[in-house]
Amino acid sequence: MFLIWDTNLDTTTINMNDKLKRLAKNITELLINVSTPQDTYYSLRMMMEKQKDYFQYMGAENILKLTFYCYSFAETSSFDLGDKMLNNIGFAVVFYNSGDNHNEDCDNCSGNGEISCIVCDGTGKVDCDICDTSGEMECPQCNGSGEIDNHGEIITCDECAGDGIVSCDECGGDERMDCNNCNGGQVICDDCYGNGQIVTDDYDYERYFIVTWNKFIKERCEYTEGDTDITMSEYDFDRLRDEYIKLRIDTKWIHFADWVNANEIYCSYYNDNPKMFLDNEMFLDTREDNMKAYIKR
Repeated sequence: MFLIWDTNLDTTTINMNDKLKRLAKNITELLINVSTPQDTYYSLRMMMEKQKDYFQYMGAENILKLTFYCYSFAETSSFDLGDKMLNNIGFAVVFYNSGDNHNEDCDNCSGNGEISCIVCDGTGKVDCDICDTSGEMECPQCNGSGEIDNHGEIITCDECAGDGIVSCDECGGDERMDCNNCNGGQVICDDCYGNGQIVTDDYDYERYFIVTWNKFIKERCEYTEGDTDITMSEYDFDRLRDEYIKLRIDTKWIHFADWVNANEIYCSYYNDNPKMFLDNEMFLDTREDNMKAYIKR
């Protein structure tokens, strides 16, 4: 499905637009928030989730038009504003990174921050060397004889009750003792120092598929598409947030080329008439939309 935003509309398109405008009249007041185009889009998507059977075959083009018509009707009680915005739209994929390195789960400890102690095999216990894992030792009072000399009289040793052996002082008769190398069988992972995360050379970034009717944004995206020029600052992009709709947001990570600066907006794709689909989210289906130009080689 290609989006066609031509002023010379055929009868079928005009009839569909009329249907969408009638639908917009009926549902606008049911949307949670229509204060901005972005809020209107989010609110419409929430309604679509609840009414999947009704909206699932409407298509990406009509959902987008319906968004503009609902916003226009909420703002002006007419559709002139929506038609004006639709006649000036362009589509772009832009991204920015905040300079934060991407963290991944440590392979050595599977993100736990700890690994099994190699001394005790993760049991937290080791064999007692004092008693050779017998749990017993020679009675120190009678030296294992079971008897003691009490002023010339030989009597039974009260320490071992005449057995000559007592429980091992080191392990308390358990035959095993706590491992001194770990805490309950676990030791801090040397690879991640207990954090469970490894800092990579990649950078986290956010990627937005947007539709905009703002002349400045369109011109900057078209001019800087896929090259080293900064499209605009993240500050300006945020300042102009009511001049575009984020149709899709992706959080990803790559190893950026050295010339990609943090907190700057770059455009990887621009098109006035893209191929676009609607699944769980709005998305492009084009091989031209890629990040190859921005990846470190």
